[in-house]
Amino acid sequence: MSTTEETAGKTKRSLTAKIWGFLSSLKLLIFLLLMLAVLSIAGTIIEQDRPLQEYYRYFKPLTVTIFNKIGLFNMYHSWWFVSCLVLLAINLIACTISRYSGIIAGVKKKEPVLDEKLKKSLPFIETVTYDVPLETVQDRALGIVGKKFAGKYKENVTEDGDKHFFFEKGRYSRLSFFLTHLSILIIFLGGIIGSFFGYKGYVNLLEGDTLYQIQTRSGRIKSLNFQVKCNAFEVEFYNTGEPKDYRSDLSVIKGNREIIRKTIRVNDPLTFEGITFFQSSYGALPEKATIEAVNKDGSLRGDATAFFGKRTAIHGIADIIEPADYQEHFILPNGRDGGPALGINVYPQKGLPRGVWLLEKYPRYDRMRGEDYYFRIKKMEIREYTGLQVNKDPGEILVWTGSVILILGVMIAFFISHRQLWVSLKADENGKSELTIAGTANRNRDAFGREMENIIQYLKEIV
Repeated sequence: MSTTEETAGKTKRSLTAKIWGFLSSLKLLIFLLLMLAVLSIAGTIIEQDRPLQEYYRYFKPLTVTIFNKIGLFNMYHSWWFVSCLVLLAINLIACTISRYSGIIAGVKKKEPVLDEKLKKSLPFIETVTYDVPLETVQDRALGIVGKKFAGKYKENVTEDGDKHFFFEKGRYSRLSFFLTHLSILIIFLGGIIGSFFGYKGYVNLLEGDTLYQIQTRSGRIKSLNFQVKCNAFEVEFYNTGEPKDYRSDLSVIKGNREIIRKTIRVNDPLTFEGITFFQSSYGALPEKATIEAVNKDGSLRGDATAFFGKRTAIHGIADIIEPADYQEHFILPNGRDGGPALGINVYPQKGLPRGVWLLEKYPRYDRMRGEDYYFRIKKMEIREYTGLQVNKDPGEILVWTGSVILILGVMIAFFISHRQLWVSLKADENGKSELTIAGTANRNRDAFGREMENIIQYLKEIV
């Protein structure tokens, strides 16, 4: 092989080693965990997965559009959040592969003979001398260790006649490392499957109406293989006016036959064919509203009937309007109740869209914007609804499975350790019986030390 080929081969191996070192590095793990923590804080501050019209109460229309496009309203299913999870999964796999050989070697490694080299590496070791025969010491010592530590042991006799007994407990607890990593990967896999093959949406279902399809948070329309009918909706209030309980009586209809009927409440959903319907909210929405554009002098410039969530042009002006939100009790700047209010998005021919609140009781409220004309409500048709959150998550079973494995792995890691104990017997130069006991544990050595002290105390009492 030429010098050039050798150099190219070394460069390629060096680049591969650098990439592998980066993917399996602790720095990458810490960075990704910090990144996910920061993103999760953002996801806590910005309430996730709410109906889009609700965000117009807190943000300007342009802000809502930008946040929606980059996925801040559905952050945990956004491409960049999923990418962080995928990179974290790769990091876990790389770390697991890097540590695999060392952990497996620790599981397989057995040193049944307590020689001088091994003695120097063990943290707990004690030698006891007896005036009784070696066979008697052996029988009683094995009985004590078998009762206090482990019943099974491996026996070895060296060439000089010394006997060595090896006891072991919790050997496979070292594999808890793989178990926890595997569980996290399964949870990630379940989350990714749910992100790509599942969906989440909201629907405001009027009493007596039937649901045939769902509009997801991404705007896609998902048709159902069945229908869901809201038979009735009820709400109870405390004396303070706060809601005490609200519930929806739902029926699942398939093939013109009622399959399931259930009254759902918060945290008590209805699930059918992998799709879950949660009681999320309730309220009233304007099915449609007649909106007028009025000049400063009070003359009518134009009007239009706009349906909720639909963009509509008004005769006589260039602006496009879209009813996007509704509040039954709008709070005025002075803290008073302004009554019913309709939130509309105004899309001008030039410039950025803006949000405007129109108050039914205060027709001139929009004049404060100082434009050449203002909007007012002429008429609204309000209907009560039950708000349902609809989820389909095919990866949910993997998430639950991974969570169970994670709990199992953590319990093994915290409560079970790999403990090894040696008992060596021989006759010393004076013909007395000499017993050497030694041990080690891969974790929780303080507890193991107390266990060793207890066993040694019993061994000293052999007569």
